[in-house]
Amino acid sequence: MKTFSWILVLSALIAACSSTKPLTETEQKELEAWGTETPFEIISNRAMPMPTAAFSALANSGMLSPGNSASNIDLTTNANFFKMKGDTISAKLPYFGERRFGGNYGSNDISIRFNGIPTRRNIALNSGKRRLEMRFRISQEDDNEVYDILVLIFPNKTTRIDVTSSERTPISYNGRIEALEGVKE
Repeated sequence: MKTFSWILVLSALIAACSSTKPLTETEQKELEAWGTETPFEIISNRAMPMPTAAFSALANSGMLSPGNSASNIDLTTNANFFKMKGDTISAKLPYFGERRFGGNYGSNDISIRFNGIPTRRNIALNSGKRRLEMRFRISQEDDNEVYDILVLIFPNKTTRIDVTSSERTPISYNGRIEALEGVKE
């Protein structure tokens, strides 16, 4: 019985350490198209703010709706988008977390929003991790806030957007990508 247990454990370890299957040619072409020629829109369905002590205390006070936590918030009823068309990227993403510096005093809109051409842009296919990685640096429309954005696009059209701000705690978003054809702006 002990020998069988060891064989089972060893098999599980080997399976866990095995590499992921490589991208097919079709998957690779589709991922590369998102970064070069296909205008797209990402709609996020989950936000994952950094669970700081202060934000966790707020969440524990019952201020978040049922089913949400300090590190995972449902966005299905919150309008949001991240678009890329040519060199221009635009976004309006709801923000949950702490503002560290500055801010738009007197404004009720605390969302992450920008529209323009990023100052830095790097798009690369990561075949080993089966994803397209897009990195941008862009400023908010009417503020000095600067965002470093990492967009990960996977072959099944799921996405992850990581936002690091010069004035806020980091936040991530999970969603889905769709081509902009047929989407009215």
